[in-house]
Amino acid sequence: MLGKKEYRFADIARIYFKTVPLQTFSTIVCTILISLLPAFQALAIASFIDTALSIFNNGSSYNSIYMPLVLIAVCVLVSQLLPLLMGLVSLNKKNKLSVTLERETVAKSSRLHYRHLEDKDDCELIYRVMQNSVDSFEMGLNCIFSILGFAIGMISILSIITTSSPIAGGIVFIACIPLCFLAIRNGKKNYEMGVETKEIQRKYQYLTEVLTDRIFAEERRLFSFGNSLSARYEKLYDESFNIEKRIKVKTFILLKSGSIASLFISIGIILILLYSLLNGEMTIGIFIALINAIFSLVQSMSWQLSETMQNFSWVKSFLSDFSRFFGLGEKHEASSTPAYVSQASFEMLEFRNVSFKYPGTNLYILKNCSFLMDKNQSYAFVGENGAGKTTIVKLIAGLYDEYEGEILLNGKELREYSFGQIKKLVSIVFQDFSKYSLSIKDNILLGDITACDEKQASSIISQLGLKDMISHLELGWDTNLGKIHENSIDISGGEWQRLAIARLLYSNAIINILDEPTAALDPIEESKVYDMFKKLSKDRFTICITHRLGAAKSSDTIFLLSEGCIAEEGTHKSLMTIRDGQYKKMFNTQKSWYINANVLSSVRGEL
Repeated sequence: MLGKKEYRFADIARIYFKTVPLQTFSTIVCTILISLLPAFQALAIASFIDTALSIFNNGSSYNSIYMPLVLIAVCVLVSQLLPLLMGLVSLNKKNKLSVTLERETVAKSSRLHYRHLEDKDDCELIYRVMQNSVDSFEMGLNCIFSILGFAIGMISILSIITTSSPIAGGIVFIACIPLCFLAIRNGKKNYEMGVETKEIQRKYQYLTEVLTDRIFAEERRLFSFGNSLSARYEKLYDESFNIEKRIKVKTFILLKSGSIASLFISIGIILILLYSLLNGEMTIGIFIALINAIFSLVQSMSWQLSETMQNFSWVKSFLSDFSRFFGLGEKHEASSTPAYVSQASFEMLEFRNVSFKYPGTNLYILKNCSFLMDKNQSYAFVGENGAGKTTIVKLIAGLYDEYEGEILLNGKELREYSFGQIKKLVSIVFQDFSKYSLSIKDNILLGDITACDEKQASSIISQLGLKDMISHLELGWDTNLGKIHENSIDISGGEWQRLAIARLLYSNAIINILDEPTAALDPIEESKVYDMFKKLSKDRFTICITHRLGAAKSSDTIFLLSEGCIAEEGTHKSLMTIRDGQYKKMFNTQKSWYINANVLSSVRGEL
């Protein structure tokens, strides 16, 4: 339903008619009836007054008053019931549209090129669209109906006025033009300030999470940063509040200015109509009814029309964002499930003169980087922060394909594989791995959503040393983790890391990568995790990314990255023999981390 295009107000109507046709049509009918109501009511009141005067002055039959009374009663009844009916229809319509828009925007977000998720401006755009889509579309449709209703109401009233006084009708029509212009201009400015407000709100909402969430409770007490962050929160909140206040003040001034202008317009129209009444061009009933209708119409011009045109301008600006969002580049098969690969066994992975810079930048993270990795070997990438270790992981995982040179997997260029196939071939545990507020079992089964092998998952749990922990839980591995579900529990950082590794092992990928997932652990515990993983994945091809050389020591081949390419390559023992080698210097700098009885025996020969 939604795709890459320039979205306009007509598209809002199209989407509503396609999503909720009956409710949208019902709203149109109600809008037309409500819009025509003031004109009918004016005619009914005029008929009642003229009939009453005729009875009083000319002795007409009292029975003639009943029909005008019935018409007035019908107008009052309809004016009470139609808004209630529209409210019910609108609620149902909004709920159904919400499901459709959220499904479409989430699907689009899942298909985006990874670069958009790492770009600050694109992230802000995605956040704005995902947060405001439903309300903005509802506001847009209301604008369409309000403008339609106002036009119908104005034409119907002007038809009555013009019949008696063409000049008065012209004045009312001309008065709408400057009010609409000011409202549109103010609405555009309000949206721009609203965008700024949303960015500030994201910041103070995060601070709210830090100040209230249980995850940060220990450090809040330990470091006592509550007051400091509260002060930052108050500053950001005040900044957001001041922007919103300026929006409200500008809107209030505009509407009040419109009201004053409308008052003078009303007085002028009354004088013109009074002249027509004195000249016998209209009856007193029509005069009184029109005066009432004109005051109502002019009031709508100053408040309802102004607000509608501001909302119109707001939605127009949002549609520009909406168009940009759906115009963001997509990665082919980004949201596809892992795909079957024939003869999926690992033979080799090679980088040939690979150079890469992130989109929108001029700095090469990798420059003519080349290396070869064979099966039945374990490899580690080490180097300082920013050397390009994680970038290599992202390229292997197919998150970026805008590189120069070649990446060969089993002799086939990586870009020739579909993204679904790469998902099946490569599995990664990142440093900032996800902690899902799902059951323990689901946290593991997410590793391969195309399979549901509980026996294998149970075996992995046992091998990772989680079985005892789970056995003490009332619901076992069906116990929910996190804080969302009732009776859910939280587990230690080390247990979360083991679940992440279990998810990787369950995926049965031929390439398994650990991208510093144990960075938060001390060197001793980190070494234990890597030793355990090496035992469990002895029949798999594994790559370790780390800045701690003690964890890399047991790998068959170590690649040291420096300035975007491989500076040193070899076993730990061979690299330690290089005079003035970078690896040797880094290892000697870190060796004090491993002066512990539990680790000393494994590195004693090199210290």
